[in-house]
Amino acid sequence: MQIGNYVCKEINGLFLCRSSLLCQFNKLFHIVTTRKVNKNQFNFDELDMSFNNENFKDHYILLSDNLGLDLNKFIFTNQVHENKVEYVTSKNLKGEFYENVISKTDGLITDEKGIFLVTKYADCMPIIAYDPIKNVVGVAHSGWRGTLIDMPKHLIIKMMNEFGSNPENIFVSIGPSIGPESFEVGKDVAESFAKKFGDMFIMESNDKYFVNLWKIAENQIYEMGVRNIEISLIDTYRNTDYFYSYRKEKTKKRFAVIVGLIP
Repeated sequence: MQIGNYVCKEINGLFLCRSSLLCQFNKLFHIVTTRKVNKNQFNFDELDMSFNNENFKDHYILLSDNLGLDLNKFIFTNQVHENKVEYVTSKNLKGEFYENVISKTDGLITDEKGIFLVTKYADCMPIIAYDPIKNVVGVAHSGWRGTLIDMPKHLIIKMMNEFGSNPENIFVSIGPSIGPESFEVGKDVAESFAKKFGDMFIMESNDKYFVNLWKIAENQIYEMGVRNIEISLIDTYRNTDYFYSYRKEKTKKRFAVIVGLIP
């Protein structure tokens, strides 16, 4: 099944998605979870990757077992809506998987095979970046605040500085997130975006303002020299059958993006 530019299918009762752009790389593991599960197979109705979920351990164990991943090799961000990106390795593994959290960080990169970078979402943009020449991967959580302070750009800069990646070799997918027709903001926020990026990314309709975060992120990444860019075209606000939307549901539940280099 195709949703936007992502291919989604049921795997052992879980509905999981992958980027059409990034599927071509056999050394890269990447998956985007959805809330949707086969209810006939489980004693819960939705897959929720938030640590606010009292049963989060069960959900992560189920996901990792179904995908054949070592859960204790997962490394998480704690997501503070800033633009810090950290380089991580197995040295950052502390024990139980939920302890492997990098504080005050919204992005992670690695060149180490067999560890998995995890970020969580409910409207904010996942930015997945892979350099097949250097075989390095990164992922960033970029909400409107992070986008306003260039989080997509900082992910690419970190890959260039840490690994010597050539932007022309980097492939980027902008994952499921709130879309340009759904992200309504106040006039003050719209003016902040217009002042920094120009008003071509702002739509005004009936005294309402809408910001196109997808195109702003794409433009930031393009300015860094990256040419292989995909926008998922999946609006989480309009696709709540599969994805959580904080804006629409005020939920603490989250879907996850998991990326890693295959050993």
